Amino acid sequence: MAQERPRRALTETLGGQLLSLGVLALVLLVLTIVAPAVWDGPWLWASVVVVAAATGLALLGQGPLYEANWLPVLVPAMDLLVIMLILGETDVPRIVAMLAVVPAFWLGFVGRRRGVVIAAVGGTAAGVQMALKIADTTGTTMAANAVGAVLVPLALIAAAFFADTYTGRFDRQQVILLEREREKTALAQQLAADGALLDAIFETARIGLMLLDPSGAIVRVNPTLSEHPALAGARIRDALGGATYLDLESRQPMPNEETPFARAARGESFDNLAFWIARPGHDMFAVTVSSRPLMVAGEFRGSITSIDDVTTYMRMLDDRDDFVALISHELRTPLTSISGYLELALDEEMPAEVHGWLNVVRRNSDRLRTLVEDLLIVGEMSRGELHLQPAEVDLRDVARDAVATLAHRAVRRGVELRLVDGPAAPIVADARRMSQVLENLISNGIKYTSDAGFVEVRVDVDGEDARLQVADDGPGVAAEESARVFERFYRSSAARASGVQGAGLGLWICRMIVQAHGGSIAFDSVVGEGSVATVRVPLAP
Repeated sequence: MAQERPRRALTETLGGQLLSLGVLALVLLVLTIVAPAVWDGPWLWASVVVVAAATGLALLGQGPLYEANWLPVLVPAMDLLVIMLILGETDVPRIVAMLAVVPAFWLGFVGRRRGVVIAAVGGTAAGVQMALKIADTTGTTMAANAVGAVLVPLALIAAAFFADTYTGRFDRQQVILLEREREKTALAQQLAADGALLDAIFETARIGLMLLDPSGAIVRVNPTLSEHPALAGARIRDALGGATYLDLESRQPMPNEETPFARAARGESFDNLAFWIARPGHDMFAVTVSSRPLMVAGEFRGSITSIDDVTTYMRMLDDRDDFVALISHELRTPLTSISGYLELALDEEMPAEVHGWLNVVRRNSDRLRTLVEDLLIVGEMSRGELHLQPAEVDLRDVARDAVATLAHRAVRRGVELRLVDGPAAPIVADARRMSQVLENLISNGIKYTSDAGFVEVRVDVDGEDARLQVADDGPGVAAEESARVFERFYRSSAARASGVQGAGLGLWICRMIVQAHGGSIAFDSVVGEGSVATVRVPLAP
């Protein structure tokens, strides 16, 4: 039954019906041209009526006919039989046999191979019938019977075979089309199921999700994000459109092109970018954002962005920083007193052994006081309370002063400290804070460089920036650790292995100060070859 359906589809089409009627019309046309006199007698008219009635019945009654598979074949077979019976009359013109082509064609059309067999049997019977009459006829009739005995079977077989071949090709095309339709339907159902699953994941995810179009406009957000308490019921597009994005640590506004949504609109892929979101009249809240581009057939179609609220965690860090700042502030007063009394004590006459002990106490007191000062600075910066006193200053002068200040320390370590002077590099900056940056970078170089090594300070101008570089030939830092050296309290494995004391705050403080001046700081290092810290600050207008 599955193979029958394409054939039925062919006979049910207007093309299939017109083809059948066309064959009938063609046969009648040939009869008219070849033997117009045949229309003078009743036999051709009777045959045409029979063939037309049978063909019409087959074409118009397909619905009921196809409920039984034998009926579509029976109709043209009976039609062929009637024509053969008519040809049995001696006085019937032999050319009437051409009408048998129509039911033969129809047999091949609907009966396929069995129809060809029926047409062959009918054609052979007609040929035998005509051959038997050759001896009883003379002249033109005898010649017609002789020719018909050969041509009629061949014509009927050819007509049925052509119809079978044509229908077979149509069947194969129909099967292919039906298979494609099934594949399309299955694909559409799968896509619909996948879409429903993705919608369910998007809507029920416990993390905020946002879909952006290629221009960076918000297309869709999930309930977790749209119901975020910090948005206070506002539409996400309006809320984020008027928001300011602040660096997580310095709380300075992020450049527009560096905001996560601008980066997502460019098709960038990134993970856990943390920052504060500040809205006028609302409390700030902190989030981490990750983004992935949506690529369809190699074309950028937007981005899917996840947003996780980390406000509570960041508030806890703020509380920690406040606590550290409080303790540091409380420690500074007694440390100042201890340092003062140590200086007085060291001026007194005392045994050399006691004097050595007090020097050890002073060194450790100085270390502790430096740590306390760093922690106080960390607290100020974490609260966004870094107060700058900017004025125009030449970065070369700052570098000269820093090198002069730390020269004695380099000598004690056996390290060559050199300054490579360059062109004037005027900047608008807080000279005291920039000195702090330079001294931290130079101190790190001296601490981690072995004897007979060097620390080189270079100042020059690069485009619209004043550039400061501090290079050393120390042990270097592994590539996977270089990206973390500016994190708070982070110390590389090389630094820990060196035995040099430190809290991992110096480079973090440098980064905060440089960023507060609108600049940037980078760190490049190769294990075994040394490190280079590069500071860029905009030139004074």
